[in-house]
Amino acid sequence: MKTLELDCLAPIYGGMCLSRLDGVIFIKGAVPGEKVLAELKETRRDYSIAEAVEILSASADRVNPRCRFYGICGGCHYQHISYDRQLSIKEEILTDCLRRIAKIDVPLDATVFGAQFNYRRKVQFKLTSLAAVSEIGFYKENTRDVVAVDECALLHGTLNRFLAKLSGARFLSGVREVHMLTGTNGIAGTNTVALLKGPEVDEAKLDFMLDIGFDGAVGSVAQDICTVGQPYCLLSLGDNADDTIEYAVSPQGFFQSNWELNQVLVDKVKELLGDVSGKRVIDVYGGAGNFSLGLAKTAKEITIVEDNPFSAADGVRNIEHNGLTNVSYITKPFEKIKENKTYDIVIVDPPRIGLTKAAAEKLLTLKAETIAYISCNPSTFARDAAKLQGKYKLSSVRLIDMFPNTYHCEVLGIFHST
Repeated sequence: MKTLELDCLAPIYGGMCLSRLDGVIFIKGAVPGEKVLAELKETRRDYSIAEAVEILSASADRVNPRCRFYGICGGCHYQHISYDRQLSIKEEILTDCLRRIAKIDVPLDATVFGAQFNYRRKVQFKLTSLAAVSEIGFYKENTRDVVAVDECALLHGTLNRFLAKLSGARFLSGVREVHMLTGTNGIAGTNTVALLKGPEVDEAKLDFMLDIGFDGAVGSVAQDICTVGQPYCLLSLGDNADDTIEYAVSPQGFFQSNWELNQVLVDKVKELLGDVSGKRVIDVYGGAGNFSLGLAKTAKEITIVEDNPFSAADGVRNIEHNGLTNVSYITKPFEKIKENKTYDIVIVDPPRIGLTKAAAEKLLTLKAETIAYISCNPSTFARDAAKLQGKYKLSSVRLIDMFPNTYHCEVLGIFHST
């Protein structure tokens, strides 16, 4: 395999560094500012990909990874970088995307961050069966090979304790995935639900999950969804007793896995939106109501758009359980909404691909005074910010480090009509 001596010039989205030597090269496993010996892994038309195999001149920001599976499991990308530098790398990438893609030069507001480790309350494990023993772990990067793990440095302690119980379990033969989520009242066996997927899921396997301490388990048995025990996970949304929402999510639905930082993000959105008294709010890609339910006690009306049936069902349950009377759901894709209402505030939290052309056009027809855009991809956020230019000004933007030790990040942008 060909090796090259390379200078790591700048960070790029995807967990790599930019280098140039007879063309553009993206380097894995390096820190900006380092000189490395890198092994060329792949050559494409416009760029090549290499992996650092020896550090010739180390950055002061290089640290020893905490996890013994780092570099084998494909889940983390930045554990070899100090956390302060991880944050500044993500800030640089966001600023670059805004300048290069959206042609917007705006200073970032203060980054929101929390715990670097043990923050995830939701996880998807892959399983493989060897001699009737199920190995559980994560896919190796860019493969379908399962890397067996008995601990993950990013997982909440409750999930790690259940992982230890499932490692090497014989009873899960024929199960291909186990999804786990745990609530905010934290000890093992309390408020933790599992979703099993695979060709041999049956009620006995679901019962086994209860036997080892899960409060509920869900799986598809004979093409029907079967639930044993508690069918959803309970969380608390909001820190103020006056407006705290009891929030439930099913394992097939969606919620932010870094729940503690999600609480901070939700509060930040409320702060930046200001007084919503008497205003009409639409929450697009709203899930179970994460960003909008906390506004219901003061807003005039809230409409949540969500076409995932499990998330929408969770949201309806949350509305009913909390006695909210001014919140309604539209359970179809945002692009296909036919109503011609206008709204004062739009909250939009699209998938990683961002807004489709039709969704961006629909967003503009709502004629809102304010748009709060939560993104999980700085590149598509910048692209969509460019689409809003002319009718909206980006007045506030910041990084939310929802996924420390990975290249993933959230962006919160506030747009005001011009």
